[in-house]
Amino acid sequence: MSGCFAIKIDTTDTISTSITTDTLTDTLTDTLPTTIDPPTTETTIDPTTIDPTTIDPTTIDPTTIDPTFTTVFTDPTIGPTSFTVTVTTEPPADCGNGTIEDGEECDDGNASDTDDCPTTCKEARCGDGFVRAGTEACDDKINDNSYEGCAPGCSALAPRCGDNVLQAAEGELCDDGNATPGDGCNGCVTEDLPGECGQAVALAQPGRNVASQIEEVECDLDLPAEGQWSRFVGSAGRRMPTTAPPQFSCGTHAPGWLSGTDPGPADGVVAREVCFHWEGESCHFKVPIAVQNCGPFVMYKLPAPPTCALRYCGVD
Repeated sequence: MSGCFAIKIDTTDTISTSITTDTLTDTLTDTLPTTIDPPTTETTIDPTTIDPTTIDPTTIDPTTIDPTFTTVFTDPTIGPTSFTVTVTTEPPADCGNGTIEDGEECDDGNASDTDDCPTTCKEARCGDGFVRAGTEACDDKINDNSYEGCAPGCSALAPRCGDNVLQAAEGELCDDGNATPGDGCNGCVTEDLPGECGQAVALAQPGRNVASQIEEVECDLDLPAEGQWSRFVGSAGRRMPTTAPPQFSCGTHAPGWLSGTDPGPADGVVAREVCFHWEGESCHFKVPIAVQNCGPFVMYKLPAPPTCALRYCGVD
């Protein structure tokens, strides 16, 4: 296996070697160092051999790392002096220079992600998350016709709010085919609901569902720090779970769940906490949120989590 190494250290022993010949006697005494500096050269590690429980979500930026081939590795043989090696599949250093080199499938020398050769220097294909101009209508990397997603083949949008078709099973209360506020239907929610219920943003990503088997690593750091009123719809679920999901579920490393119960419609806005399950602790991270029962659905004012990769989960 290329790039792997093992080191065994005994910090208490001294090695003495005596070599005697007719003309030479040499005694070597050498004490092994008690610490090891992290390697400064690039190390290649087979990600299939790494224990995923050693991944620290705070060390990973999901906006720049392909989760399928990213591993954080802690060498168990070194103990408390262990170091961390991060293996990523970032584009080659010369990607974008217009010359196809090792590790590249293409290189057109530009920074466009909508042509036949995006900035990964891999040939464009349905499922890469980039929408090819004039060829694809969408590309959400999943493309399984999930609500608010993309149809197989990237040729058409999946059912969604604004298509003038009422998808009640997906959480729509109305769908007038436009995004005009003040006409009784805004964001597929009727505008006669209490408080800010009519402004709740729909979270429809299938990977948010606790039951999802989608392999992705997403983070909710793009949410505003002050929080955003949100509701779970479609394949993402109907509400937040009130028990801790397993680690690495919900399309993230540390899944978020509601500590407490959903309020009733008469309770108005109530304070709650969201916990994030990590390192065997069901509430390793936590953030305060607000919750309101709007009647047809429950909405949550969700702020950006404290780090990555943390994500709010949904459940049916």
